[in-house]
Order: sequence, then structure tokens, then C-alpha cells
Amino acid sequence: MSNLEDYEQKGYLDEDFHFFHIKSGESLDVPFHYHDFHKLILILSGDVKYYIEGLEYQLMPFDFVLVNRFFIHKPESGQEQGKGDYDRVILYLKDEFLEKYGLLDAFEKARQLKSYVVRFPGNVSASIYELLEILEKDLAAKDREYAGELTVRLDVLRALIEFNKACVSEDMGFKPEARYNRKVIELIEYITENLTGDLSIDSLADHFFMSKYHMMRIFKSETGYSIHQYITEKRVILARNYIMSGMPATTACLECGFKDYSSFSRAFKNQLGILPSDIRV
Repeated sequence: MSNLEDYEQKGYLDEDFHFFHIKSGESLDVPFHYHDFHKLILILSGDVKYYIEGLEYQLMPFDFVLVNRFFIHKPESGQEQGKGDYDRVILYLKDEFLEKYGLLDAFEKARQLKSYVVRFPGNVSASIYELLEILEKDLAAKDREYAGELTVRLDVLRALIEFNKACVSEDMGFKPEARYNRKVIELIEYITENLTGDLSIDSLADHFFMSKYHMMRIFKSETGYSIHQYITEKRVILARNYIMSGMPATTACLECGFKDYSSFSRAFKNQLGILPSDIRV
């Protein structure tokens, strides 16, 4: 089990996976953020909402939350009387690890359906939870048991295989009701699909037939980000992926909608803490 501070603050993953089981009694309101990895959360108890890319979910015990890498999100727990501590199991999962074993199906399905909470029948949730309990037990004994590290890796793979199988076969599991502002969701979708084009505030307002001030206000209210900040961060993430795949930084700058290299380099440094030229492929 890892502590709450590690869970909240770590934005990048240096290993294939990391397991957390956290129970907290205090209210939790983490700022909107994103990770360089996928995140799978099993809610065990508590009064908790989850916000993912403009969608708001009121969660129930044994809901699974899928947070795709680079998706902007945050949890919020209010700890209403009688609902107990906010208790959850979390897996941080490196994209390359899931791709290596062909276990990206659940996250891909969530992205395609634009639905990020899965609510299975009780027996399905219970069987996956049992595998996560085995993982937690074996993780605690990893350093003193024979082949402990390999055992833990196999535990993670077994749990992910069962989870992915359930996601593939349970279409209705992806249908928990989410609160959202339709205009904000349309804005997010449009921005995501047009990162290389003109995404000025004026052009967005014209495209959606909205007052630009109203548009900026509701976007900030629903996502925690200004439109400009959201576009810039999405463009930097895309540019980083291009550069890591071998594209020259100057080309990535233009491909991702930046008008000049100096503003691109400055945004890259502010967001990631390194310059584009620091990335070694």
C-alpha cells in the first residue's frame, strides 16, 4: 500500500504499473490534472464524484473508473454522514505495458464510447476485486517470497485480463449516468479533433454561435481549465508524442498548431519542465 501523498502528487510513471489501496476520512478536492499513464480505480466506499474531460460522475461502491492517459480529471469526495471513508483501489498503468500484452481494450472502449465509469453486475465486480485483493496480499509479501516480483506481475496481468474481458462483453456496463454541459463536451471534441487548426477564441465562438465570454466562462466552470490553457496543454502533449516517435521538434511545433518555435518551446518548458530539444528518442 502506498501513501496518499504519493498518489496525489506523482504525475509520471517510471515502472510498468503501481498499485495503491487508499482509505481516507477527510474530504478530498484535488485540482484538475492529467497523467502520462492510464489509471484504473475501483471505488469501495465513500461519497465521491469524478470529473473526466467535462463529464461528472457520482460514483457508487464497486464502480470502476477508467482515466485514459492525458485526460484531464479530478476526484472530489465530500464524506457525507453515513457513507464512510473514501476507500479505493488504484492501478497506475504504463501505456507501453498495456500495449505489450494487448490489454488496452478497456481504455480504448471508454474513449470510443466517451464513457469512463463501468458498473458491472455484482458477481463480475466481486471476481475482479478478489484478484485485486490477491495482488495486494502478494505485493505486501513480495520481498520475502520466492519469485515475489514475478508473482505480483502475474497478479496484475490476471486482474487486467479479467477486467478487459468483462469490459469487452458488458456493453451496458459503460452506461452510468454522467452530468455534463453539452456545449462544453462539443468544444472538447472539436478542440481534440482540430489541434492543428485555428482554435482562437473568436473562431471557436463563431463556430459554436456563442458569446466568447459565455463560452470561456462555462468551459472554465466545467473543466477547471481556461480554453487557452486546455488547447496549449493538449498541443504540447501531442507534440511530445510526435517528437518521441522521431519527428523533428520544429516540425512537431507546426504540426501541433503553434505559430512560432519560441512560443512552442516556452509552453513546452512551462508544462513539462524540459525543452523539446532535451527529448532523446
